[in-house]
Amino acid sequence: MVSTGVRVILIIGIVSLLGDFVYEGGRSVLPDYMRQLGMDAFTVGAALGVAELAGWAARPVGGLLADKTGKYSLIVKMGYAGLIVIPLMGLVSVWWLLVILAFLERVFRGMRVPARDAMLVRMRGDVKVGKAFGLHELLDQVGAGGGPLLAIAVLSILPTPYVYMSLTIPYILLLFTLMFVPSHVEKAHETSELKPARSVAVFSLAAAFNTAGLLPVPLLLYMISVTAGSGSWLIPAAYTVAMVVDAVAGLFLGMFFDRWGLKVVALVIPLSVLPTVFIYSDVALLMVSAFLLGVVIGAQESIFRAMVAELAHANGLGSAYALYGLAFGVGAAVAGTVFGYMIQTGRSVLELVLYAAAMQAGSAIFLFKTAKLRK
Repeated sequence: MVSTGVRVILIIGIVSLLGDFVYEGGRSVLPDYMRQLGMDAFTVGAALGVAELAGWAARPVGGLLADKTGKYSLIVKMGYAGLIVIPLMGLVSVWWLLVILAFLERVFRGMRVPARDAMLVRMRGDVKVGKAFGLHELLDQVGAGGGPLLAIAVLSILPTPYVYMSLTIPYILLLFTLMFVPSHVEKAHETSELKPARSVAVFSLAAAFNTAGLLPVPLLLYMISVTAGSGSWLIPAAYTVAMVVDAVAGLFLGMFFDRWGLKVVALVIPLSVLPTVFIYSDVALLMVSAFLLGVVIGAQESIFRAMVAELAHANGLGSAYALYGLAFGVGAAVAGTVFGYMIQTGRSVLELVLYAAAMQAGSAIFLFKTAKLRK
């Protein structure tokens, strides 16, 4: 018989699956669509990096709102309903409107994620935290792989805007599924209870440096667009590779985390340098880069989140995830801007790799400090 904790994880996971189907399907062609509308590597990297920051900056708002009101499930539902902006992207024909919708999508995501993660931790029953996040990430990434596959099918017969319009169908299914999200209301926490542990702040800095030195997926897709041509099915195919690997890696890394803890997180740091090595290569090696990015993203979405749960106080989990998310978002903005500028100005692979390695060294330092604080 399925336990209550597993049932809750499955329901939230299916909601995440459909949500990811919608927004990852749209994001799989977004850099190419931006390129079609006249944006270059720097503007794509900077715009999507700052949009990512806006989304992560929204997490303190969503996290604090969840902890202060106690209405976790309501915030989750409202955040997913905001994905209506994805089908609307197919109706725009100027780059700045596309950028605005991309910002809104990230903000809605930022508002819902801390409440969703707090629900996973609180309602997982006797399921271990690493396994809970790993199972959730597996379901999440099934949708993340399905959306780009739909994009591949649409692009084989129709132009890019129709990809966004086709995502209306899974969006309607998402709205229906939201009705089954279990109600989760807690007593509102006092402000004094919401301060995350110091170890959460230090680990958040480790995550920020890790993200700042990781080649952003949108820029990888942009380079595939340059290499294979605008509208190529290879663009969402690379995104599918990253998301499928993300799903599998997240599940296994979550189980490894339950056994070995912080040591598993440490292994991800040097791996994060490798995707940058192939940035100027042919499509085949760019696919290898997508594979490697999938492993790192799977770690970020499973064991990094599980680490926050282990470091946080019993109260204020939403606030802890918000702090972590804000630091992560700053790293994403830095990565998009710096990598985008370096690619646009023709910097060498060696320069890009040295930058990535320097950021990962910073991440390792703060991860070591996190380990000391846990003793």
